[in-house]
Amino acid sequence: MAAKYDVVVVGGGHNGLVASFYLARWGFRTLVLERNDVVGGPSVTKTPWPGYQVSSGAYALGLLRPIVARDMRLVQRGLRVDLPDPQHTNFYADGRHLYLHGDLERACEEIARFSKRDAEAFRRMDAELAEIARFLSPMFDRAAPDPRKCGPGDLLGLARMGLRALRFRRSMIGAAAVFSTSAEKFLEQRFESEEIRSAFAWQAMDNNSVGPSAAGTAHLLLHTHVMSEASGESGNWGFVRGGMGRVPALMAEAALEAGVEIRTNAEVERIATRNGRAVGVVMQDGEEISARVVFSNADPKRTFLGLVDAKELDESFLATIRSYRCEGTSIRINLAVGELPRVKGVPGDGEQPYHRSMIWIDRSLDELERGAQDMKNGIPTPAPHVEMCIPTVSDPSLAPPGKHIIIMDAVCHPYRLREGSWDEIRDEVADRIIRQMGEYMPNLPGSILHREILCPLEIERRFYMTGGHHLHGDMGPDQLLFLRPAPGLRGYRTPLPGLYLCGSGAHPGGGITGAPGRNCARQLWWDQKLGRLRH
Repeated sequence: MAAKYDVVVVGGGHNGLVASFYLARWGFRTLVLERNDVVGGPSVTKTPWPGYQVSSGAYALGLLRPIVARDMRLVQRGLRVDLPDPQHTNFYADGRHLYLHGDLERACEEIARFSKRDAEAFRRMDAELAEIARFLSPMFDRAAPDPRKCGPGDLLGLARMGLRALRFRRSMIGAAAVFSTSAEKFLEQRFESEEIRSAFAWQAMDNNSVGPSAAGTAHLLLHTHVMSEASGESGNWGFVRGGMGRVPALMAEAALEAGVEIRTNAEVERIATRNGRAVGVVMQDGEEISARVVFSNADPKRTFLGLVDAKELDESFLATIRSYRCEGTSIRINLAVGELPRVKGVPGDGEQPYHRSMIWIDRSLDELERGAQDMKNGIPTPAPHVEMCIPTVSDPSLAPPGKHIIIMDAVCHPYRLREGSWDEIRDEVADRIIRQMGEYMPNLPGSILHREILCPLEIERRFYMTGGHHLHGDMGPDQLLFLRPAPGLRGYRTPLPGLYLCGSGAHPGGGITGAPGRNCARQLWWDQKLGRLRH
C-alpha cells in the first residue's frame, strides 16, 4: 500500500515545526504528530495559576536563525521581542553589582568600575569572539561536514570551510583555541578581576555536566556571548511578547499555510519498520500511519533507545547512544509574586534597570568548580549560581495588574541523586534557593503567591526530554558538529534507513535556533534529488 505521507514528524517542538514547514514548501506531504494539546515542546506558555501566563520551559529568545525567522515570516505574523537594557545584571555577595549593557561602550564603562584594564580586555574579547562567530555562524545553517567521509556533501562542506579558513585565518586559530581551552583558563588569561571572570564563567556550565576548568568549556562563552541574533545583531536576546509559546504558535501557522497537517494529542508509541527501514509510526492508540520517511524531533536517547526497536540497530551504535551525555543540571522555579523584588543596597523606588535584565547571582570560579563536583557526586550544590528574570516588566499582560512572574534557574542540580529522590527533596531545595535569593532581595520570600518547581526529573516528565536536559545533550566539543549525537550522523540521516533526526540532539545543538529542523529538511531534499531515497 502506498504511503499516505512523504514524511511523518514525531514531535511538534520548534525544530519539528521548522522542518515540516520547509518540507511542505519543497513539495513533501508532511504530518506533524504532537503528544500534547499544543505544539511547542518546552517552548510553551501555560497558565498554572489563574491570570498568570508562564513560559515554563524556554523563557528567552536569542539564538533563532535569521533565515528561519525570515522564511517563516515570523515578524510579519506578529513576533515581538523586547530587548532588555541592561542585558544582564550581576550581583555579588559583597553587595556590589555590574550592569552588562548590550552597548559595548556602556558595558566597558561598567566593567571599568571593577578594573580599567579589564574594560579594555573585554573590548578585545568582544571583538575576538565576534570575529570567531562570523567564521562559524554559516556552519549553523548546513550539515556539518565529516572529514572521515568522501561524499559529495562532505567534500563540498570541507571546501567551504577551507575557503572560509583562508579568509578568516586568525578566527580559525581562535576557534580552535576556544574549542580546546577551559573557560577558567580563557578568562584568567584576559581578566584580572575575580568579579569579571565570574560574570562569564558560569555560562560554561549552563546545562553542562562539567565545571569551568574542564577542557573545551570556553566555546560555550562564544555560544552564549555572541551567537545570539534575535534582532539580527550578534549579542542580542530578549523576551517574547505574549510568552515563548508565541514562537511555535506562529511557526505552526506558517507550516499550516505551507500545507503541513498537524495533529495534537497524538502520541507516538514506536517507529514502524519493515525490511530494515522506517516506514511510518504506530500511535499509542494502535493507529498505524505509513510514510516514506520519519523525522524524529525527540532527543537521541528517546529516539534510538525508546521509539526504535533495538534489533533494528547495531549494538555498537546503541552503546554510543547510551554513553551520550544528556542529563540535566538545573532546577527551574517559576514564581507568581505580589510585588517587584528589591535588591538590598541598590537605591531607588519603582522599576529599576535590573528588573528589565537577566539577573545573575554570581559565584566565584572556585565556587562554581565545587558546585560541579557536588553535581558529579549526585548532590544539589548548596550555593548555586542563579539566573533570574521578570518577564512581566516588559510584558505586564502576562500577570494580573500589579503582580509579576519571576523565573529562576539554578545550576549544579544533578538528575541522578546520591541519596533520596527529587520527589522527596525538590521543595526543600527550592526553599533553600529562595532563602538565598532573599539574602539579596529581602522582600522576595514574603511576596510569593504561587510557585512551580521543575527539577531535572520533572523536566524529563513534562517535556519528554531524557534526563531533563534542555539542550537534548551536553554541548561539549565531543558532542558537536559531525560528532553530534554520534559519529556519522552529521547529515541527520541515521543507521536506520528512512529515519532522520531533526531535533536539538543533532547539529548544531540546543537552543531555540530552528537550525537542526531546517538543515534536516534540506538533507532530505538533497537525498531525494540525488536519488538516495527508495520509494
